[in-house]
Amino acid sequence: MSILVVAESGFHRLYRSLSIPDKKLAECVPSEAFDSIEKHKADIVLLDCGSDVEKGLAILKEIKSRFPRVPVIVLSERGSEDIVLKSFRAGARDFFKTPVTLDELRETVEGILAVRKSSVERRNPFRSPQPSKDDSFTILTSSYPVSIIRVMRHIEEHLSSRLSLDELAKQADMSKYHFCRFFNRHIGMSPMKYLTSRRIAKAKDLIRKEDVPISVVASSVGFNDMSSFCVQFKHFTGTTPIKYKLSCKKARIERARKTRERLLEKGGREGARRATRKNRPKSKKRIKKSTKVIDKEKQT
Repeated sequence: MSILVVAESGFHRLYRSLSIPDKKLAECVPSEAFDSIEKHKADIVLLDCGSDVEKGLAILKEIKSRFPRVPVIVLSERGSEDIVLKSFRAGARDFFKTPVTLDELRETVEGILAVRKSSVERRNPFRSPQPSKDDSFTILTSSYPVSIIRVMRHIEEHLSSRLSLDELAKQADMSKYHFCRFFNRHIGMSPMKYLTSRRIAKAKDLIRKEDVPISVVASSVGFNDMSSFCVQFKHFTGTTPIKYKLSCKKARIERARKTRERLLEKGGREGARRATRKNRPKSKKRIKKSTKVIDKEKQT
């Protein structure tokens, strides 16, 4: 099992520091994407479109057609509203405008893999023992019935699509009435309320990315009406999307300021040490050595 980077060969080196525990990092060029997914048994695909977004979207659609259960994260040098929307509608699990920090990318990959791992553990209970204590999603879902896990995964994979109660009940192989009672008993809320909560959680992740407009976020998580999105966002978070975005921006600025101060402080300490070493009195050996050099120069 591996993380597959699909990008032009010149971009491969940018992803080689992306280390995920127990996962190998494989690389291929776009023309080899489909064979490489099968060859490396990819758990997740990082599709770097570069500047050729149209080609990247065509590859994305083909990947989702052949391997519908393999999540794909799209990365592109261009990040207009239209491109982001097309990516999500074509089946992308997430979208990043490059350049992107490896920490942010790693966090997203680990979150998606945690969801996939929990689903696999429920489908293969005899092969998978106890869930990892480090995997909060697995712990959260470890006691849920398989039908509930199936519905939750379907929701995660189709947050940008229109999902009806009938469709979710079909995923659970239950009647609509029985499914609502069954879901509420295990999750503590109705299926549609859970769906909205997951959409808002995804919206928060997208809003943290400075280059994604609020309108694109709303469409990307299944809201066609901005006013409805704002109402639901405030209901679940206690604040509006705009205020949340501003708070995230302030937090980023503050983190950058603290990082800069630490670097400056570290640089100042290193400068002081260099100055100390420079002004430190010479040892006897060094004095003798320098004296010999002077004597030789005088003799010549």
